[in-house]
Amino acid sequence: MPAYHSSFNDELDVRQVGNLSVLPIRTRIRGPAPQVTDPSQPDIIDETLDLFRANSLFRNFEIKGPADRTLIVLILFISDCLAKLGSARTVPSQIEAQKMLNTLSVDSFPIPGDANFALNAHYAPPANRADSGKSDSMN
Repeated sequence: MPAYHSSFNDELDVRQVGNLSVLPIRTRIRGPAPQVTDPSQPDIIDETLDLFRANSLFRNFEIKGPADRTLIVLILFISDCLAKLGSARTVPSQIEAQKMLNTLSVDSFPIPGDANFALNAHYAPPANRADSGKSDSMN
């Protein structure tokens, strides 16, 4: 059975950083990702959550486009979130879990181009410092 691929691989006119797609997300917070034009349609985060369990079980994953690379990075981040919640000595309450995940979200998470990113062989590094999100104005 093949892995599930991103439906956003077919999108045209998508900004790319390295060989990752910067896809629209449903949010009220301004950032580098464009806003979703149709709120009834799933965004890349919805798709990642839907495909997380199935794609996490596959040993091999054939990358068919830049949206698949974005999907992989998001799956890795979700895995880190679950590991953080699972590492607690006791099952955290909802408020405690939100605090733990908020702390994790502002910690540094290795991204393509970082020396400690595990899958650098499959990703092109960002073309410049501004694209990498590491500029002083973005931190």
